[in-house]
Amino acid sequence: MFRTIGIITKPNDPNSDKKAAELSTLLEKKNVSVVQGEKISEQADLIIVVGGDGSLLNAARTFVDKKIPILGINLGHLGFLADVPMSNMEEIVSEVLNGNFIKEQRHLLLCQIEQDGKVLGQYLALNDAVVHRADSLRMIEFDLLIDDKFVSNQRADGLIITTPTGSTAYALSSGGPIMHPGVNAIGVVSICPHTMSHRPLLVPGESEVVVHIKESDEGATVNFDGQTSVPISARQDIRLKQHESLIHLLHPQDYDYFEIIRSKLHWGAKL
Repeated sequence: MFRTIGIITKPNDPNSDKKAAELSTLLEKKNVSVVQGEKISEQADLIIVVGGDGSLLNAARTFVDKKIPILGINLGHLGFLADVPMSNMEEIVSEVLNGNFIKEQRHLLLCQIEQDGKVLGQYLALNDAVVHRADSLRMIEFDLLIDDKFVSNQRADGLIITTPTGSTAYALSSGGPIMHPGVNAIGVVSICPHTMSHRPLLVPGESEVVVHIKESDEGATVNFDGQTSVPISARQDIRLKQHESLIHLLHPQDYDYFEIIRSKLHWGAKL
């Protein structure tokens, strides 16, 4: 089913390189071509990430427009997205090559940094975009708009705009709801707002979210998937909406989302 597979490793990680070499040997024995680096976007019909959730997040942002499905082999701590355990790699990869897998679509966020109507930069996030103070514990002040309608003015430690995929990450720790990946929505979660009236908000996936940094604030930052940070100046806008392309994740046939959040996050566990 898949004839050319691109392998992505975690940078500067000898263990990831070692396991990737083992995977390459397995694939070549099954007459599957293996590519790496720039050849992945041109030749691969499947990407296997040998690393952790962070490596998979990076691969998703890089290859989303190529529409190449991604399978994650977990070498990290959590393994929420990269959900194939290293101990079962050979068995599960063999099953995937035989067409036995679950394919799931996930939304990404497209974010534009703007000032006076000019686009200063574009960024993607599979999990979330987090607006926060860059170098101090002071709060930031911002206006929140949804589809050009004013929602609120807030003073808070920050704001998380999350996809359903990211709802189990920073947003969950900040009091946001768990969103099933099949839900078409965007979550807006304040980080320690200086009022009791601001609560997490879910809006339709087609919505456009704008965060306007107030004139009194300098030194804010927006961070994408915990990996890319961009400084934001006063009077700049952060405009977010769903990216037009979806990422396609592959899972083992016995994949169960609720079992994942029970086992990885101890959701519903007895005290």
